[in-house]
Amino acid sequence: MTANAAHLLFRYAEHKGHDPTKIAARFGLSFEAMSAADARITVQAAQAIWAELPAMMGDDNLGLHLAEHMAPTGGLLPVFVMASASTLGEGFERGLELQRTLAEGSLWRKVEPPPAGLMVAYYEFDDPIAAAPRHVLEFGMALIILAARRATGVDVSPAELRFRFERPEGYREAEALFRCPIRYGQPRDEMHFREETLALPVQTANPALLAHLESHGKRILDGLAPEPTFAGRVRKFLRDNLASAPTLDAVSRALGCAPRTVQRWLEREGTTLAKLYDRARFERACELLRDPTVGVRAVAIELGFSEQAAFHRAFVRWSGVPPGRWRAENSGERR
Repeated sequence: MTANAAHLLFRYAEHKGHDPTKIAARFGLSFEAMSAADARITVQAAQAIWAELPAMMGDDNLGLHLAEHMAPTGGLLPVFVMASASTLGEGFERGLELQRTLAEGSLWRKVEPPPAGLMVAYYEFDDPIAAAPRHVLEFGMALIILAARRATGVDVSPAELRFRFERPEGYREAEALFRCPIRYGQPRDEMHFREETLALPVQTANPALLAHLESHGKRILDGLAPEPTFAGRVRKFLRDNLASAPTLDAVSRALGCAPRTVQRWLEREGTTLAKLYDRARFERACELLRDPTVGVRAVAIELGFSEQAAFHRAFVRWSGVPPGRWRAENSGERR
């Protein structure tokens, strides 16, 4: 994920009297390194920052306050794009197309066909690990609305907002900022805009700047590594814990998801935990068997088998041949 938003968040903490270098170090990050235009941080680091920083700063509406602080300058590429388009609707759509420059694994999509007189956009997560927490969602939506008001010179508001999280104690502040109905505890996060709102002209429209910003955004997107699938994340955890035969509960705890969420996402990708575990053990077995200095018994132990015979049977099931024969046929391919 881009370090830009986190860096701005730490700068805001500095504005409020906190030491940004110490805060960044708390999350294993370098405040100075995060200022680079192409700096990125892991999803886990971003989630930890947004989960812990509100309490560290004593601000349970941190997302809203950060948006208010940043609104005069925009601060993020999709917002600059929105403020350079000819109409609010055009800028909104073009800006959301660049959402992935901020956070891989998540993007905004439009409901098609749209409800009569409305445009509805919802937040979708390619990976539940990347699901935005409350303060991120409030920050992003508030920044969009405040930037839209500034760009159009009109006191615009959404027709409605919907959030997955439950209504927080400080919800009145969100109501005062958004000035629209807000529904909490919903199946997904949504923004609803009326067509007449989206048709408003943008006073800061700049076609040349818009083209430059979009070109820059597309270069960033082209340079991003493909986001690993959810099954890939599970497989990596399994490969790191082969000997312990991880349970569904252990995997779900490691990935920060409910067990049913793990099952559902693996089903969506056409696999199961048992299949991934089998595959991970087979791949590791092949790596070890290519090394003639590693005995078959040692391979069985590393993979968590209680006895060599059980490993022998499993390997025949995986490959169709015994491990000794497989080694003889493949030992010349050592890496």
